[in-house]
Amino acid sequence: MKSVPLHRHDFQEFVLITKGSCIHQFKDFSMPLIPGDVFLVPPHEKHAYIIETPVSMYNCQFYPDQIADWWDEQFGNMLSNLATPEDDSPIYPADLNRQHIIHLSVQDAKRVEMMDIMLKEQIEQDFAFQQVKQDYLNLILIIISRARLQQYASNPKKEHLSQDIVIASQQFIEENLAEQINFSDYACTNSVSPGYFRAIFKAATGLPPVEYLNRLRIVRAIEYLKDQTMPISDVAAAVGIYDANYFSRLFRKFIGYSPREFRNRVKEEL
Repeated sequence: MKSVPLHRHDFQEFVLITKGSCIHQFKDFSMPLIPGDVFLVPPHEKHAYIIETPVSMYNCQFYPDQIADWWDEQFGNMLSNLATPEDDSPIYPADLNRQHIIHLSVQDAKRVEMMDIMLKEQIEQDFAFQQVKQDYLNLILIIISRARLQQYASNPKKEHLSQDIVIASQQFIEENLAEQINFSDYACTNSVSPGYFRAIFKAATGLPPVEYLNRLRIVRAIEYLKDQTMPISDVAAAVGIYDANYFSRLFRKFIGYSPREFRNRVKEEL
């Protein structure tokens, strides 16, 4: 897949990343995307994809005026109800709610891939194919809506102090990515309980602190893997993971390829 420059369209775009990684430019900033990330781009909104490494995705286009009335009630509300941080707050690489991104579990992402069935129905157009497509789409929306509710279920009142703690912690993570980070200790040094810290962090970013840290480490590792001369063990250490086998398992869990497979694919596309 090649990079797609800034563009806009009159349809609703639904995207699910299935393998690899890319950069999505939307709402005036860039977000690294990894497998399991799903998001909606409303009509007439500018966005772009920067493809520097191998990536696979489902990219579906829906015209709301050609679908039943329940479209706006379910699809539209799901987008508008996502938590949106303050416009003047700093932007960090894993703030999923900055672009209304929902991160699906591996199991839920596999279930959403039933879009293949919708495509088959569209091509073959057998008896009641339109109803089948609508039923599958409705099920997909339910899966995503459940994931959204779980992702943003914990949403404490956003006080200024809480926001300051989260912003400072994100900066701390970026500056100490290669170090061992204990979030319970970090919370205590900021005079809040570990449970409260996890709650406000997840509410602000869409991810628990540990998952946020791992996601950021893998995104940074992707950049290091572009250097074909850098040993994979050194890549792992550079992002704070000193067990190369664990790094490989974590990388595959997030990206869908092992670090070596991913690097080989990058090399093939050069």
